[in-house]
Amino acid sequence: MLNRLPWVLVIFRLLCAPALVGVSLIAPQAGGAAAILLSLAVLSDIFDGVIARRLKVVTPTLRRWDGRADVIFWLGAALALWLMHPGLAAVVGPLILVLVILEAANHAVSFTRFRREASPHHWLSKLFCLFLWALFVQLFVTGQTSWLLWFTFGLGLLSQIEAFAITMRLKTWRCDVPSVFILGR
Repeated sequence: MLNRLPWVLVIFRLLCAPALVGVSLIAPQAGGAAAILLSLAVLSDIFDGVIARRLKVVTPTLRRWDGRADVIFWLGAALALWLMHPGLAAVVGPLILVLVILEAANHAVSFTRFRREASPHHWLSKLFCLFLWALFVQLFVTGQTSWLLWFTFGLGLLSQIEAFAITMRLKTWRCDVPSVFILGR
């Protein structure tokens, strides 16, 4: 039963996406509640991998679904944010669109090269996720942007560039590549 906990956390994160959208539709002034739900989902993202490694139940399938859950969750969080604070769409929307296009392009290249979706789970993507968490909490609660938006977007761009570089340097498909700079080791 304990071996299923990483899957439970991944599924929980998948369910948080529609839950965030629901909160934004039912209670558009509940930025604090959205921030709490967002935080629980991000914690599930942190601990699913930690627990899977401790229990030795990490599989490529789990890692791919972890990545899928991340994308679905963050798209749901972005939709919820737009529903709660539509004024942010003009600034945040184009930045999110750029990152989504880069993510899709990397997956397309990976499918072309390996017949599998990209799943590097590199360190820079983890750092980006932490800043994205802080940014979305700020945006849900205050509805205001700050330097954190631009810093996080910059990290997101660097993360996508590194993910693409990892995909291009791999000779065969692999998940959990810590960095493009460690590939040869």
